[in-house]
Amino acid sequence: LPYRVRWQDLKDLFRRAGTVLRADVSLGPDNRSRGYGTVLLATAEDAGRAIDMFNGYCWQTRVLEVRPDRLGATLDAELNINPSFPNPSVSFVQQGMNMPVMSALNSLDEFAMVPPGNGELLSGGTGMRTLFVGNLPFHIQWQDLKDLFRAAGPVTRADVALGPDGRSRGFGTVTFVTEDGAERARRMFDGYEFNGRPLKVHYDK
Repeated sequence: LPYRVRWQDLKDLFRRAGTVLRADVSLGPDNRSRGYGTVLLATAEDAGRAIDMFNGYCWQTRVLEVRPDRLGATLDAELNINPSFPNPSVSFVQQGMNMPVMSALNSLDEFAMVPPGNGELLSGGTGMRTLFVGNLPFHIQWQDLKDLFRAAGPVTRADVALGPDGRSRGFGTVTFVTEDGAERARRMFDGYEFNGRPLKVHYDK
């Protein structure tokens, strides 16, 4: 994305493809754009139209890269998503993920084969899909949090609590598509050291 583009500009552009529910541009600690963001459209058809229209589109001299905001074909199979229609959320990437998130995900390879659920959910958190995440590094944005927790399963939404000054308060929430994904994330990330800080992860009650 052009670095001077803000969320409203992004939303206005993508309205050409359909109904936009939300648009976000990722910001760094200095409150400047990191050059990527996400747009949530009302339907999968709108998202597909947006990808067709704007992937490779030249905007303010920069060529956009637009793709579905998802983990890939294996997730589609798990969620029974028709591969001809992308997830309604689309992403803009500059050169892949944020480096702190990428390095953290690389260190999680041993968790890749954690089975989806082992009975713990029956006694611990039936119906719970939202996790509270505490002790976050203060420069982490919602997109970083979402990228990290995707290692456990498909994420519906991630939020970082902000103070009146617009700075992170050091905690947030992550909502998963499935209860299994939330439980897997709780096991993976409670006590996990992220950028030097051990995360505190539990169900959001």
